[in-house]
Amino acid sequence: MRKIYWISLVVTGLTAVIIGASLFSYGRWDNSRTFVSSNTGQILAHQVQVGSVNAGRIVVMHLDVGSPVVEGQAIATVDIATVISRSEITDTAKIGFRDVQDQRVDVVAPRSGVISARWVEEGDTVIAGQRIATLMDPREIWVVANIDQGEIERIRPGQPVEVEVNYLDRKLVGRVEMVSPVTGDTSSLMPERGSSSNTRKVRPVVPIRISLDIIDRSLIPGSSATIKIRIRQPEED
Repeated sequence: MRKIYWISLVVTGLTAVIIGASLFSYGRWDNSRTFVSSNTGQILAHQVQVGSVNAGRIVVMHLDVGSPVVEGQAIATVDIATVISRSEITDTAKIGFRDVQDQRVDVVAPRSGVISARWVEEGDTVIAGQRIATLMDPREIWVVANIDQGEIERIRPGQPVEVEVNYLDRKLVGRVEMVSPVTGDTSSLMPERGSSSNTRKVRPVVPIRISLDIIDRSLIPGSSATIKIRIRQPEED
């Protein structure tokens, strides 16, 4: 009787394990039919490089990284180099800075946004067109991700997307905006098994662009993200 009890107990346990594994496998299979996921997402933003029209010396940096700026606001002030003396013997000019207000020009923001990078310090000498700061428009942020070529036929513009960024306490919502007509590739750093060469295995992927329904101002361009694209509605068979 005791032996029968233990046999029954083992059979019940094995049955529960088999049922659980089956439900888990079915859940994963059903999830793969409903979603396409990728951990290759990256936050991007429209960024404008701001430079000085004139060569000169940076006398004031009015803003730093993270500072908000409105269109037309001064980002830096440049002291323009000018002729301060000329040799009557060699007819050569000595170029320098007079440090007078008339020779100073402001470098202004071409649009409103946030300073995302600063490339010079006060006292630095710059040439005409040299980058002084990078301006980011926080209203123009999107997500790009790579999808395996075998999955791309299931992706369509307009499909809803969940975007998860590790430093945010909530998921962002967006939609597939564009599927690239050109494939890219990713390369594995490990050679194929049995190969002694350093040849990398190429895996074709297709880039997609995702627009966000609501822009979170705390998003940092360049951050990585995980995306989950819904390709099938719950009521579909």
